[in-house]
Amino acid sequence: MNNEAFVNPLAFFAGEMKRLRAKLSMTQEQLAEASGYAPSTVAAIESQHLLPSDDFAKHIDKALDADGHFERLQQLVEATSVLPWFRDLVETERKAVSIQDYQSYLVPGLLQTEDYARHAVSATRPRLSDEDIQRAVTLRVTRQEILNQENPPRLWAIIDESVLRREVGGREVMRTQCDHLLAKGQLPHITVQVMPDSKGAACAYGKDFMILTFNSTGKKPRPPMAYLEDMRTARYVREQDEIGVYSTTFDYLRSNAIDDQQSADLIRGYRDERYI
Repeated sequence: MNNEAFVNPLAFFAGEMKRLRAKLSMTQEQLAEASGYAPSTVAAIESQHLLPSDDFAKHIDKALDADGHFERLQQLVEATSVLPWFRDLVETERKAVSIQDYQSYLVPGLLQTEDYARHAVSATRPRLSDEDIQRAVTLRVTRQEILNQENPPRLWAIIDESVLRREVGGREVMRTQCDHLLAKGQLPHITVQVMPDSKGAACAYGKDFMILTFNSTGKKPRPPMAYLEDMRTARYVREQDEIGVYSTTFDYLRSNAIDDQQSADLIRGYRDERYI
């Protein structure tokens, strides 16, 4: 493995895909068919807009007869593209059957457009280089893949109205983000609710959190957990008494927020009146 792989493993992974694909005279569409993945996924990974999963690497190895080359590279990509304290969340989200997310300041990461994510990352982590910002955006887009899988988790997102009012990236970015929220909210496994300003102070006092639950099958059922993030690290809450507090808080938020249809109307109003 050459030094380029350690400098930018994702770029090296993408470059190797292109090189071996060209060697076999395969188009992206042909590689997608051979690997069992969508052409858009192959294109996104080759353009470094999506991180390859372990399963993707295995199928690409087989399609390109690469003898485990991409599986080994994928481990390096994963290790260098995900911050250590964030890696647990990525794996945990992949295993969750239900995700409840409350955000008071920004659109939840699982529902952000790429442009919105880029401006959000740039603002919240101003000391990152352009390469680090792109890496963070790529990771955020990769996380969203769980919502497109065959058995996606049930996502219930609650946002404060101020999230819609906060102009991240300009009007065009916000208009597209509103469209994205409306489209995602139409999916059967995703619910988006808004906590309107008229409700006053919410019981969470603007403290963002996420609750993840898992299948209870098996000899050792996995209990739910909560995820809290600050500027430099994250905290995982596993004590069941404390989880109960977050669950109760989310229930109160859900009951005080306007329903999903009213929320869609409010989002549509911001899109058509504020972000024209």
